[in-house]
Amino acid sequence: MKILLKLLLVPILLNWHTTEASPSIYFRNEDPINITVTTASSLIQTTSAPPISLPILKPESTVSPCDLIEEAAALHCIGPLVDYAADLSNNVLHPPLSAVEMTCDKYNQYMMCTQGVRPDCRQSRAPNIEFMYETICEEKFAAIMKEEKVCLLEVENDKNVKECFVNKTNTLRDETPDTVIQAYVDCLIEREETTCRDAVKIEISFLSMLAKRNSEARCELNTDATKARPKAQPLEECDTQGNCKCRLPGYYYEAARKKCLDVDECESLSSACSQKCINLPGTFECSCDQRFYKLAADNRSCERLDQSPMWLFFAHGQSVWNISTDGKSFQLQRAGLQKTAMIDIDVKENRLYYADIGANVIERMNIEGTFPQAVQRFDVDGLEGIAVDWIGRNLYSLRREDILAQSLDGRFRQSVYKNVMKLPRSIALHPAKGIMFVTDWSANAFIAAASMDGSHFRKIVTDRITWPNAVAVDIFAEKIYWADAFLDTIESANMDGTGRRIIIADAGSVPHVFGLAIADDFLYWTDWTYRGILRSNKHNGENITVLAQTALLPYSLKIFHKTLQPEQGFDLQTDGKTCRSNCSESQIECGGADPKCISKIYLCDGLAQCSNQADELNCPPRICLPGQFQCHDNRKCLPPGGLCDEVADCADSSDEIYCPHQTKTSRGDFVLNSPSRKDKRSLGYWSENMI
Repeated sequence: MKILLKLLLVPILLNWHTTEASPSIYFRNEDPINITVTTASSLIQTTSAPPISLPILKPESTVSPCDLIEEAAALHCIGPLVDYAADLSNNVLHPPLSAVEMTCDKYNQYMMCTQGVRPDCRQSRAPNIEFMYETICEEKFAAIMKEEKVCLLEVENDKNVKECFVNKTNTLRDETPDTVIQAYVDCLIEREETTCRDAVKIEISFLSMLAKRNSEARCELNTDATKARPKAQPLEECDTQGNCKCRLPGYYYEAARKKCLDVDECESLSSACSQKCINLPGTFECSCDQRFYKLAADNRSCERLDQSPMWLFFAHGQSVWNISTDGKSFQLQRAGLQKTAMIDIDVKENRLYYADIGANVIERMNIEGTFPQAVQRFDVDGLEGIAVDWIGRNLYSLRREDILAQSLDGRFRQSVYKNVMKLPRSIALHPAKGIMFVTDWSANAFIAAASMDGSHFRKIVTDRITWPNAVAVDIFAEKIYWADAFLDTIESANMDGTGRRIIIADAGSVPHVFGLAIADDFLYWTDWTYRGILRSNKHNGENITVLAQTALLPYSLKIFHKTLQPEQGFDLQTDGKTCRSNCSESQIECGGADPKCISKIYLCDGLAQCSNQADELNCPPRICLPGQFQCHDNRKCLPPGGLCDEVADCADSSDEIYCPHQTKTSRGDFVLNSPSRKDKRSLGYWSENMI
């Protein structure tokens, strides 16, 4: 939304006054004059240096309404009024008339702040801003607004009016204060609702006053709703039989309301965005995690920046193997095991973890092939899943009724949750969010989401589920996937269990899935009936491919690649409890309940990435839609796909400043801007505080 409110506000602060507001207008005399240096005592002309030729400011009037201190005080005091008036996330063009009490309270604070400033000086600094607040707080006008408060709030929050305003301002050729105000007046006039007509009149009246005050040409706004002002062409098209449809794609016709409504492609998943989806009127936009991916030419797919090969690791009973993602290369990773079904990967230390139930041991080994090291030598029987927390550096496991955690070297083994499972099967982690997902295939089967610090356990899927053999997390799309070996399905949902949908429902394709993993746009799984490893598209289950077949039953499946286990923004201190930020200069630190480091490219983008809104504080007025990138010079709006494409679309190149190709370490590695969780996940904490 290209609302250049600065056309209304910035000139005021820069002292571009109307003549009736301030007679003291200064201009620059470009003709150089000679200055001869003299002394006050003797008035003897100094001849040691030639005369200096300088341009000087020549005042039209020799008397300024302000001295230096008064001017500084006036500009300091007017700041909060400007910020409040320019809050485009909540307001359009002026402070909300429905909040007249708050508006006038701010105006009274301004008047108190400027008590030591002469009235003529104060009024000369920001005449239009002061006039606007003074008008709102005029006793009779304020009383009317208080009476119409409910209706004014309804008009201010009218989504149709806001959408109309966005559409009109996006198509303005001549973007001036008058045309922007006129666009909003047009939308108020075209408002379909018949309620709150008086509030609409009050709003239009006030906007007309602003237009007259701020327009040099003193243009009159067209506020006559009875004249044939051209309206936007309706979205609905109906034939003579009353059959209606929508004229534009991205909308659907709702017969009950006789109106075309926006299709939420993100909710319906018809967008097929690889990672994140932003719904817009009549369309949508996809975006990717720019630390590791870039938006592809189809504006949907995310292309991985690090094109080094991924490897699949899978348990094979008496051995562990790795295989390339195209199925053409096999390698034996570990042999001589008794009964191994559960494995996981630690990319940071290049290690494989596996549980040998037959030998009653959990071991780890370097992927390069060094000798294995025991992590847990007892109470491994009944183990049904292991998962590496690559941030907190812990190992989680499911055993009988409990969820356990221990350090990666096996110390401090503790029960994070007791008696929450009956027949556990699978576990997956999202360490950046501090959440784990576990499945249970008892008579009352479920999938649960639980805090990794042991503070909260909640079942998120409880119906239409029987044998949830495998669960996996898409950390970039923030979705979970699971396979049901009884229903012969693979499904997905949001991390809270909402947005559930079936990806594959075919006994011929997924007859008995055991292990499941996700990378890029693909699902990978092991299947007992096929005795093989298969792959498909993660969005729709299409292009199912058998990558390899195995001699014995294949079990747990994991994918090795550093993109899938991104490093985080906090370091655990020596006390084993405290986390300290290691955010780089290209990152901002989020506080609140979900501390993390995020790239400064998300700063002031209209969408809060931090739980405490730290990335949206002290921002300049938004002139763009939420989710769009606003160039730092506030002159242009870019869609998410225009960021970090190695092409400077902003005049100040701010769309490329904090990108991975610009932010490399001395080793040439990308600076990771990943979110992380600052919590109590060290095992030292558990050993001291948990039963």
